[in-house]
Amino acid sequence: MIGRSIRALLLFVAVACLVACEARYRDVSDRQDHRAWIGQDCELTTFTRAHGVTLPASPYRQTDYVSIWNPGFTGPEMTFLRILEPGTRMRIVAARVCTNCLGRRIDYQVEVSPTPVEFEGKPAYLRAEWLSPDQLRCVRPSAA
Repeated sequence: MIGRSIRALLLFVAVACLVACEARYRDVSDRQDHRAWIGQDCELTTFTRAHGVTLPASPYRQTDYVSIWNPGFTGPEMTFLRILEPGTRMRIVAARVCTNCLGRRIDYQVEVSPTPVEFEGKPAYLRAEWLSPDQLRCVRPSAA
């Protein structure tokens, strides 16, 4: 019985440490499976939540980046919530993978057009699972 309790406590501590730590990312834009998305012009086909995020290490409650996905999240790290409407356009410019998150989390950096005031000067990231025809319609621009 004590063995189970200790294992449960260790699991709880490990999960708490992962939740409390700041995510670390590595650029993977040059990898074949992500390179195909880079440069595509996309249009949202559904209402989508955009969240301003402040990093845990930030001394002020400033927006450090924007996270775009549904259902989204809430908490002290959220600085704003904006609903992006169907028809909102964005271009995929880079890809990154979280190196210390549970599971394999890929985000694509996007440029939203027109840029909402809350986004100005902040990088915006779209979760990879949002790259589906049910949420987003993408095309590669034709060469001019």
